[in-house]
Amino acid sequence: MTAEFYLLDLSGDKLLESCLAAERTAAKKLISFAARFNLHGDIFKAYLSYLLIREENPYALQCERGKVPHRSLEETALKDAEKLFSLFNDPSVCARLLPELSCWKGESQTDKYYAEAGEVIASFTKKLSAAKDPESFLRACRQHYLSHGAGECALDHAFRLKEDSSDIEPIILGEMKRMSDLVGLEMQKEALMGNTRAFVEGKGGVNVLLYGDGGTGKTTSVKALLSEFSGKRLKMIEIYKHQFKYLNALISRIKHRGYKYILFLDDLSFEDSEVEYKYLKTIIEGGLEPRPDNVLIYATSNRRHLIRESWKDREESDDMHAGDTVEEKLSLVKRFGLTLYYPSPDQKEYLNIVRTLAEREGIKPSDALEQAALVWQRREGGMSGRTAEQFLIGEKQKR
Repeated sequence: MTAEFYLLDLSGDKLLESCLAAERTAAKKLISFAARFNLHGDIFKAYLSYLLIREENPYALQCERGKVPHRSLEETALKDAEKLFSLFNDPSVCARLLPELSCWKGESQTDKYYAEAGEVIASFTKKLSAAKDPESFLRACRQHYLSHGAGECALDHAFRLKEDSSDIEPIILGEMKRMSDLVGLEMQKEALMGNTRAFVEGKGGVNVLLYGDGGTGKTTSVKALLSEFSGKRLKMIEIYKHQFKYLNALISRIKHRGYKYILFLDDLSFEDSEVEYKYLKTIIEGGLEPRPDNVLIYATSNRRHLIRESWKDREESDDMHAGDTVEEKLSLVKRFGLTLYYPSPDQKEYLNIVRTLAEREGIKPSDALEQAALVWQRREGGMSGRTAEQFLIGEKQKR
């Protein structure tokens, strides 16, 4: 409905109704945006800041890579900044949409994932609000792109490939673990951390294969790197086996970005008839175009050689060089510069994991607890860190 007037009758004007409806829709979307990221203050300014963060224009991408934009690009960006500065500081926008939008108080229970992104948006909004002129406004943008990057990777850290495409989409990880959450495996954790540290610091790094029985901490170790190197512009993209054909296209998209990317291949293995390993082998080996300095591959597998070898491979059939075929398949693991073995714990190590996790959960270790843990592992598939963790979840629920 239109506003009530004393003298004017505008109740039947369709154009006015459309304008008011558009403003209400805009206000509703801004409120949803603010609630999702738990933002406070001027929502319109925060939303403009968000749009600038997500922008992937030539100016933002050059700043992301730490390069000084050339003069003509800087001048073009300044012209945009003049208009943005005026819009950013236009007091009539929020008043026209909804007065409350200029002093919004965030009270929603936001997920940690969105809360962290909200802090980045709020910090950037504060810096833009402090700008006194278009020049300082543009300077704040440039500094933000240099420190946080731009575009689809600016607010997120973990991604997956979309189906049938080399495009990426963010993953909401939930609770993030650290290396210290894994009990034991000190040599493996130290080696993985050292390789990743060298990578993010621009000192080089090698592709890594983590192999061993299920539940021993391989996947957790890789995911924990995002926590350990938070703020270091490390990004992780999970890729499934059937998507390997998009690896070249993906690498072409990210090789010039100002981030470090780990392409994460979880639970990797190949059957005799599968040929996807050839895509991976080509990427790891490199061809005329070497692997970019900002991309590494981290893979986990329950198999030491990744590809199951059978006697069929050794039989003479249509392949005159069966031995070469076997060697080609088994040589994939040799292409990883670092191979880390994650063994299943023995009973002593398993019970140590149980005691350590119990203490973290506020459960007092005891002989009875250990005996129950041993019974549990026999029923649930053997001793592993995952088995111990699942056992403690059940124990905590009982108390």
